[in-house]
Amino acid sequence: MSQSRKRKPSSRHRHAGPRQAPARRSAAAEQCLTLEIDNLTSEGQGVARRAKEIYFVPGALPGESVDVVLDGRRKKVWQTRLRKVNQASPQRVEPDCPHYQRCGGCDLQHLAYPAQVEAKQARVKREFQRQGIEVKEWVEPIVGNQWSYRRKARLGVRYSQAEERNYIGFREAASAHITDIDRCKVLVDHPALDWAAWREMLSTLQGRDRISQIEVIQADNALALVLRILKPLSTEDRQSLCRFIDELASPDSLPLQLWFKTDQGEQCIFPNEQPENLWHQVEDLQLNMALNDFIQVNGEVNRAMVKQALEWLEPQAGDCIWDLFAGHGNFSMPLAQRSQQVVAVEVQQSMVESLIRQSEKLALPLLGKKADLSEPGCLVELPQPDAVLLDPPRAGAAEVSQELITRQVPKIVYVSCDVATLARDLAHLCDAGYQVIKAGIMDMFPQTHHVETMVLLQHERSKHG
Repeated sequence: MSQSRKRKPSSRHRHAGPRQAPARRSAAAEQCLTLEIDNLTSEGQGVARRAKEIYFVPGALPGESVDVVLDGRRKKVWQTRLRKVNQASPQRVEPDCPHYQRCGGCDLQHLAYPAQVEAKQARVKREFQRQGIEVKEWVEPIVGNQWSYRRKARLGVRYSQAEERNYIGFREAASAHITDIDRCKVLVDHPALDWAAWREMLSTLQGRDRISQIEVIQADNALALVLRILKPLSTEDRQSLCRFIDELASPDSLPLQLWFKTDQGEQCIFPNEQPENLWHQVEDLQLNMALNDFIQVNGEVNRAMVKQALEWLEPQAGDCIWDLFAGHGNFSMPLAQRSQQVVAVEVQQSMVESLIRQSEKLALPLLGKKADLSEPGCLVELPQPDAVLLDPPRAGAAEVSQELITRQVPKIVYVSCDVATLARDLAHLCDAGYQVIKAGIMDMFPQTHHVETMVLLQHERSKHG
């Protein structure tokens, strides 16, 4: 793991955090205060308290004395803008990205990376404590490279008629404005991801105002660039884009694919021949990935996460295992290598069919099922499981948790991208006889406040373990 270089605390250290769009101004909007920061919010903002008032300070760190400007009050909390750091935290570092003060993609680059991981683990523990959840063992966090890790991202594109130029980048914090960037330090490293070159290229197109997004999707065998097209481009523009992509290709980098995406679907325009199916490796399996598939953006951490889930679940050949919210098979396929009775459940029929095709390609036994996992009784027709793995969206798995309680499933591995809904569901499960045996975080999104968590639960009546 590489570490950001630290900067010595300075009495005149300026704000190095991302710019935040102002909240609705009040009469006190221009009032200045000096505050002492004592904590971080779930979104990585500094927290200060004065008498009964609470202040959120983007870009500030615990232990710092800062000058702020009030930006209005929302839900009994003062929103502020950081004006100056009077006394800097020893954990403050100079952000490596030149776009950090404006771009809304990252929000913790001003915090040393080891401290980022510590703050995320503390946040998870705090949420668990609020719900009264006891954890027998906290495992070491799963971490990977803190830069050049993101293999899937969507950048906005906007043409300004007044300036006669295109903007390419991410949206600013709490704003619809696009920040122009030249390169993104958290995106995977590839010669084709030179956004200054892309801006120059788009300016030559007749239809330079007809592209609204560029999506980056890195597979293990190719890098796909997907352009969202608002209106059809001319043949000349298409040929210009293909020449541009051909010039960006390098024998030392992944092959390139260029796709157009419209309301009618996707079309590959480079290379001319049928493009190779995209895939990424999990365990020793090559999993196909469609352009619209959800995949974990951090390949290195994802592989370690799947490995840990398999170790915790300990699937046996004769076990019946449910994989709920199965996606494209990130967990299902490795599980099907070890168990003859894996049931992969997804909400949409198209995703179920994709799971079945994936298992057939890999010659793995797998039963794909469609179910609305937000509805009560959605799993009543499934066979009794010996173990369950679930990886729900941010809303969590309230209805699924009730079914697991009813079934008294012996062992559960819960993977979560939202610690608040995870803690809510765990409280429900623990009240019904489950114990949290292990828990740990996975830093899927370095330089941001986002955190993933994995939890192993066993029912008190379980004879296993």
